[in-house]
Amino acid sequence: MGRNKFSASEIENIRRLLNKKNSSNRYRQKQIRHILRVEYGFQISDFNIQGKAFGEADLNEAIRRGRIAVLDDATIEEMKKRYRENKEKYSQYYNVQDNDEK
Repeated sequence: MGRNKFSASEIENIRRLLNKKNSSNRYRQKQIRHILRVEYGFQISDFNIQGKAFGEADLNEAIRRGRIAVLDDATIEEMKKRYRENKEKYSQYYNVQDNDEK
């Protein structure tokens, strides 16, 4: 599951990428979906019907219905900061190596 809270500038970039995706060939669509997931934490599958193309109109509808929240930049940056801190804090539990196994 990806994010559902974005800044207005992120939404504009996501909107631009969705428009580009829907007018691209299959290979480029995969690249754009990867950018959406990695750079923005935007998972199309969180907001659309499987098998249906997701575009700008669908994004606008998800915002209108409240499935996607548009927040100010400062709030989004604070959320990202907390996420990075938690990731660092808890990464030790997921990257543990037993010295006996070496």
